[in-house]
Amino acid sequence: MTASTNLDRRSLLQTAGLASVALLGCRQGSAPERPNVLLVMTDQHTDEAMSCTGNPHINTPAMDRIAARGVRFTRSYVTQPLCLPCRSSIQTGRYPHEIGTSTNGRGLNGEYPMLGKLMQSGGYDTAYFGKWHVGTSFAEAGYPSAAEETRSDSVAADKAIEYLQAPRDKPFFLTLSVRNPHDVCQLARRQDLPQGPIPPLPDDAAQLPPLPANFAIPENEPTAIRMSQERNRDFHYPTVDWTDLEWRQYLWGYYRLVEKADREIGRVLDALDDSGHEDNTVIIFTSDHGEGVASHHWNQKQVLYEQAVRVPLLIADPQASNPGSTSNALVSTGIDLMPTILDAAGLPGAPGPVHGRSLQPLARGSAMTWDRPYVIAETTFARGRDGGAAGRMVRTERYKYVVYDTGSRREQLFDLETDPDEINSLVGAPEYQAELNRHRELLVEWASSTDDEFPLVPPA
Repeated sequence: MTASTNLDRRSLLQTAGLASVALLGCRQGSAPERPNVLLVMTDQHTDEAMSCTGNPHINTPAMDRIAARGVRFTRSYVTQPLCLPCRSSIQTGRYPHEIGTSTNGRGLNGEYPMLGKLMQSGGYDTAYFGKWHVGTSFAEAGYPSAAEETRSDSVAADKAIEYLQAPRDKPFFLTLSVRNPHDVCQLARRQDLPQGPIPPLPDDAAQLPPLPANFAIPENEPTAIRMSQERNRDFHYPTVDWTDLEWRQYLWGYYRLVEKADREIGRVLDALDDSGHEDNTVIIFTSDHGEGVASHHWNQKQVLYEQAVRVPLLIADPQASNPGSTSNALVSTGIDLMPTILDAAGLPGAPGPVHGRSLQPLARGSAMTWDRPYVIAETTFARGRDGGAAGRMVRTERYKYVVYDTGSRREQLFDLETDPDEINSLVGAPEYQAELNRHRELLVEWASSTDDEFPLVPPA
C-alpha cells in the first residue's frame, strides 16, 4: 500500500469520526490501548539471508520493510540451533537443558509460565498460525483458540490475514510461523519440496551465488563435528561429497526458499497495514535457528558455527526514534523475546528464573548501555535419540568459545573481530591462553547458575 493510499484511508476514517478506533485500536474517548504484538518467525534462516543485510543474491522486500520501520539486531543468537529446543525456549524464556528439550521429539519436563498464557492473562487475545514444534500443546502454552498448525505457509498466512481482518475489543498477540526456508532439507536430499517447486536453476553458472569465504573445513576442527556429519550423511548431511557447483546450486535454491517465505510475510504485513493496526503494533521478526549455507562444508543446523546459531532479529516499534537503524547488542532470542514481548505489552515479567532482558529500550532507540557480557548456545546432535555429540558456546563481545563433549580437539576459540569467518581457532596459541581460560570460566559460571551438567573443560 502506498503512502498516499494510507493518507486517503485515514482521511475517510477521520471524516467518519472513527480514526481513533481503526488506526489506534482504542475506544472513542479513551486513552490509546496497549500495543498489539505481531511475532513473525521463519525456520532455518541464517542471519545474512536478507537483502537488508546487503546480500546481493536475495530479495526480501517484506523483511526489509520491517527493518526499515525499526531496528535490525546484528548479533542475535539462538539458545540452540534446532527447532523444538529453541522454539520451546522462546515460549518459556529458559534454556533447553533447563526444560528438558535438548533435542527434537522431547516434551517439557515440567510446568512453566508460558508466553501465550502470560499475554492472555494480561488481557491479550492470543493467536498462533503455522509451525509450532514446541514441547507442549497450544492450549497449555496459552493459545487455546485461533491456533492452528499447518504445513502450508500460504494457509498460515491466509489464517493470519483473516484474523487481522476480524473486529476485536482487545489488543492481540499474533504469531505467524512459516516453515520455509526449512524445505532446504529436502532440497539437499533432492526430494520434492513440501511446499512446491522453486524456479529452475539458471543455465549460466555465473548467475549462481559464489562459495562463501569460509567454505573450507577449518584446521584443528573438533572431531565431533565431522563425526556427527558422517553419522547422518545418508539423510541429514548428504552433502559430504558434493562438488563446488552443487554447493552453489544449493545456495541458489536456499535463497529462493527464503524469498518464498518473504512473500507470505509480505501478504500479512499488507493485511496489517490495511487493518488500520499498523500504527499500534510492535512487529518482531526472527527465526528458530540458522542454516549452514555451505560455510565449513555444512548444510542444515546443530553445529555452533555462526551461520547456524546467528539468526535475523528485527523489531519495528511504532515508538522507534531511529527507524532503519542497527544494533550490535549481544542478544539471545530464546531468553530475550519473552521479556521483550511482555515489556511491549506493559505486562509484568514472567515469574521464576527467566534469564533474558527486554530489548524494548533498544528497539525504541534508547541510548542505554547494553552491558551483557556474553550469550550462550547449546547443541545436541542426537535428533531425539540418546548418544549424540553435544556442545556449548559462549559468545562475548569479541571472542567465541566452543566446547564439545566427545572426540579429540574438543575446543575452539575464535577472535570474531579479526576472524569473523571462524577460520583460525586460537586454542593452543600461547598468547591466547588467558582468553581461553576466561571463556572457560564464563561457561563454568553459567553452567553453575543454570544447573547444567555438561562436562566442561576447567580453566588451567
